[in-house]
Amino acid sequence: MDNPTKNHLKAETQLAHEITKLTQAIEKIEKMQPFAALRNRKKFFAYSFLHGLLVGFGSVLGASLLVALFIFLLRQIEFAPLVGSFVQDILKNIQPK
Repeated sequence: MDNPTKNHLKAETQLAHEITKLTQAIEKIEKMQPFAALRNRKKFFAYSFLHGLLVGFGSVLGASLLVALFIFLLRQIEFAPLVGSFVQDILKNIQPK
């Protein structure tokens, strides 16, 4: 039979190994760029500013594409007899003068 002390020693060795692996994983995560930027105020504000610019640009681009698609679909409906006059009024208001 195994000695209880030997089992405890084996369990402690495994636990120490797992703690070492966990410590290495935490150190690796701390060195990652997004977390490093959070520690430095200038980097954090620069990162936040750039993120805001990109989100704003993406929103404007997406909205522009949706409006263009909507106008394209309205032009296709223009030939429908019932809705055609209504769509023509909308297109007259949208187009620049």
